[in-house]
Amino acid sequence: MSKLAKAAFIVLIMNLISRVLGFVRDAVIAKQFGASGATDAYLVAYTLPYSLQAILGVAFATLVVPVVTGYLLRKEEEQGWKVVSSMLNGTTLLLTILTILGMIFAPFLVRIMAPGFSGQTVELTAHLSRIMFPSIIFMGTGMLLTGVLNAGKQFTIPAFAPALANIIVILAVLVFGAEYRVEGLAYGTLAGFVGFFLIQIPNLRKINFRYHWVMNFQDPGVRSMIFAIVPMSLSISINQILLALNRFFASHLTAGSITALDFANRLMNLPLGIFAAAVSTAIFPAMAEGVAKKDFAALAQTVRKGLGMVTVAIVPAAIGLIVLKEPIVRLVFERGAFDARATVLTSTSLLYFSLGLWFIAVNTILTRAFYAMQDLKSPLLLGLVSVVADIVLSIILLPKMGHNGLALANSLAAVLNMFQLYWSLQLKVKGIGSKGLVKTTVVTFGASLAMGAVAVALYSGLGNWFGISQLGNLINLTITCTCSALLYVLLVLAFKIDEIQAFLAILKRKNKIAN
Repeated sequence: MSKLAKAAFIVLIMNLISRVLGFVRDAVIAKQFGASGATDAYLVAYTLPYSLQAILGVAFATLVVPVVTGYLLRKEEEQGWKVVSSMLNGTTLLLTILTILGMIFAPFLVRIMAPGFSGQTVELTAHLSRIMFPSIIFMGTGMLLTGVLNAGKQFTIPAFAPALANIIVILAVLVFGAEYRVEGLAYGTLAGFVGFFLIQIPNLRKINFRYHWVMNFQDPGVRSMIFAIVPMSLSISINQILLALNRFFASHLTAGSITALDFANRLMNLPLGIFAAAVSTAIFPAMAEGVAKKDFAALAQTVRKGLGMVTVAIVPAAIGLIVLKEPIVRLVFERGAFDARATVLTSTSLLYFSLGLWFIAVNTILTRAFYAMQDLKSPLLLGLVSVVADIVLSIILLPKMGHNGLALANSLAAVLNMFQLYWSLQLKVKGIGSKGLVKTTVVTFGASLAMGAVAVALYSGLGNWFGISQLGNLINLTITCTCSALLYVLLVLAFKIDEIQAFLAILKRKNKIAN
């Protein structure tokens, strides 16, 4: 447990740094370029490479962990490194071909993605797309390296790599933005992904990785990953499909509905990207190790610990977003053209998105368990069921609730998906549920509700002192969140929740080392 908690803690800190730098990056870009045709061109140009990276990159990183873990446990390192080398070489070749095609057909792709663009805007977007398209090579191979390093229980540098990419983009805007404008931003984006790839290479020595000039697609390990890449990519793209459905349905609503949904979804995904991603990344190699050893009792225990860790982190975050939704949205977004009306639209969407936050976090752990067993079909089929449910619920709720109905439909689809995944996994792996996990869940929900009640009372009371200005709102939220979080920690400590005890033990060890 301590090793899992330590790994999760390391990835959590790195994810937090990366997320903070992501907000700094967006702020720097906004300050330098504002909201203009040039930034519209940049965002559209970046859409297709980013989509390929988000789907294929994650698929590569996920697929390689159980395969490499198996070779390492069987003491077949040399064969394992040949398989990894074949995948690296094959991935580089595939992504190079996609890059060349993307650069050739850039104007055509721009007209598909942004049919409203014309003339010089199309030319600029195509030019920026050609600059950034090679980034998929470095992101794809970089994600493969992330998977290999995670399989070797190396987490710090792979988790820091996205933060480095953000730092490079920030520096590019600050140093070159004034002279080279949005073109400098595009080159900075490409350089960021190159940095993401390069920073991981030295760490390969720690796991004794040896590169081979080989591309053997007949090897069973290579073939298994090749045949798995399509269902894995489709499964990972479920969330992208749900977001696309939201935009499709919301396009028929009042102006600002799509923006409200997107901004609310971005806020909801913040704790997911920090906490749920950290835990799922840290426990995945342990899951794969349990499967490779055919020790399904260990796999069940790892799943239970993962579910417990995301529960103690995500539930209070969800309650906090629900009860403080409006002041949070006001602090983060309300300035310039984003007025009080937009804050209300976004905050109500955030409420309904947050209702499904815990279920989505649980789904990330359950899905990784299926991936560890190299069962890619179950998450895909169950995910498609949730997509169908989301469409039906959206059609039902949209006339009554507007854009909020779309957010609620997403949450209800996540609830359905969680119960399907849990039931299906229970059939394959016995003992996922336990009294300890039930206790963790009940105590966490109880402590979070108490925390939420205190947060509402405290924010309301402090509002009389600090007012509703941005500065007053910032001070009020800081005090409210700090005091509420402290109350939550004290409550779960009083009930001796294992996951909190493990994280505190790590902090104590780090303090001793520092002293």
